[in-house]
Amino acid sequence: MYLLTTSIEIAAPPATVREMFLDFSSMPEYTPNGFLRSIAPAVSDKSPWDLKPGDQLKCSIDYGKMQISPIIHENTSSMFSWRGSLLGVFSGVHMFHFEEISGSGEGQQSRTRFVHEEKFTGLLSFLIGENFIAKWVGATEDTRKGFSGFNHDFKVWVEQESRK
Repeated sequence: MYLLTTSIEIAAPPATVREMFLDFSSMPEYTPNGFLRSIAPAVSDKSPWDLKPGDQLKCSIDYGKMQISPIIHENTSSMFSWRGSLLGVFSGVHMFHFEEISGSGEGQQSRTRFVHEEKFTGLLSFLIGENFIAKWVGATEDTRKGFSGFNHDFKVWVEQESRK
């Protein structure tokens, strides 16, 4: 197993950040060319706020090169996550955490640490890691850049919308 973690600070409270994250239909607006292109409930009339463990998603990842159908693992006020797999040999739990930053709150502008990470498992999980082969292939760095790029795009959008 390998854990890849990225994070960014967003000048908005966790509840706002989570609410805006679950606005999946706005993804093309704030990250049109991003690593994570789209997330949608597999059942079209289901609201993202109502997704429960076991529900299925449709996602476009890796700059639109891959389509996956992960299963919701958790959808709470502090985390949204899914379990996914590519051909059964590359799998993982993809997580988004909404953490209040200490010192924000009463009398101060509330801020959120948005943590975007994945626990990679499966036969090919060694390709995301710190070993020689993983470094040579470059998948770890490419994935880290993709996660960080999404985080940045999302932060800019949340902070712009929050100021309106």
